[in-house]
Amino acid sequence: MEQMKQAGQIDATPPSLYAIWAAGTPDGPLAGQSGYLAEDGRRLYFHERETAERKIRDLQNRCVSGSPAAAYQCLAYPGEGLPDRSITAEDIGSYDLRPGFDPGEYQLQSREYGNTGGGCMVGTMSCLLPSLGRTVWVNCNDEGVTITSADYVWNDDHSGSWDRYEDVLLFTAEFIDTPPEELGPWLPMVRDTLAYTAAQQAALGRSFKLPECWQNALEEQGQPPGPTMDAPC
Repeated sequence: MEQMKQAGQIDATPPSLYAIWAAGTPDGPLAGQSGYLAEDGRRLYFHERETAERKIRDLQNRCVSGSPAAAYQCLAYPGEGLPDRSITAEDIGSYDLRPGFDPGEYQLQSREYGNTGGGCMVGTMSCLLPSLGRTVWVNCNDEGVTITSADYVWNDDHSGSWDRYEDVLLFTAEFIDTPPEELGPWLPMVRDTLAYTAAQQAALGRSFKLPECWQNALEEQGQPPGPTMDAPC
């Protein structure tokens, strides 16, 4: 039977510490580069392996290029025999977040519209991208769009990603600053989500004002016209 600690005895065992080792994939843009993962100017450390592994899953799910720029490994820190160098999530994301799918390939999975709190009404479409084997969530109101790798607004996917917004963010834009042509392959999904959201707003008698270029984009695909903002894109 394990002896009980004597009164006043201090347990000085340090907590477990984990890190993520990232290495550029062979023949990829970061081939030959590797290091402990850093983000926002600091190396990432985790007290629980599960948290580090969830971060890895989020990083993998953010890749929409079709060819991940890096592979990841969760390991106890410090890693025995590994050099003391870093590689940044920003450098990896500069490649992984470049859309590499056919803009017309998406398949609608579900739609949802509602109040996220404080009167903020949002329409969401979940869209399967078959070439990536992955679903993305497109969230629109009349101000802008946010596209994520998990359902951070409604949590219908049970991802619990509300507190991990930066980890699941794929793309975001304000309509007043971003004309449709700048969305690239994201445009068909965003345009359809925007049309769905506008229709839900209209059914409730709510105003839905868009910059003129975005209103034109909806009308071009046969969506009913609505009020436009005074400011152009």
